[in-house]
Amino acid sequence: MSGFGKIALSIGFCLSAGVALAQSASPYDMTYALREGKPTPLYADMSEKAARKSTIPGDAKGIVLRWCRDEIPFGSWQFGSRKAQLALLDARWCEISYNGAVGNVPGKVLTPQ
Repeated sequence: MSGFGKIALSIGFCLSAGVALAQSASPYDMTYALREGKPTPLYADMSEKAARKSTIPGDAKGIVLRWCRDEIPFGSWQFGSRKAQLALLDARWCEISYNGAVGNVPGKVLTPQ
């Protein structure tokens, strides 16, 4: 390969690496904490009228997002700002798992770690 070809190839790798760094992980491939650091009820269904299964402590970390209703659009999440990601969570109810417990919370209580 000529010197010019090596330089062009190097530039291509650098540019593609930069693009890869510009997107975040899928919302389901990261962990969460509680946004306001307050204890939060874990509900049996996606409604504040549902039975409370337990309470998540305010300092909880490592909360796993299993799915949300409506599903979070990956492109909007991955290329969105932190503010846009929080707005996507605000509009949904999500099933989560924490310390072996599985239940539902309003997305507005979650923040990506």
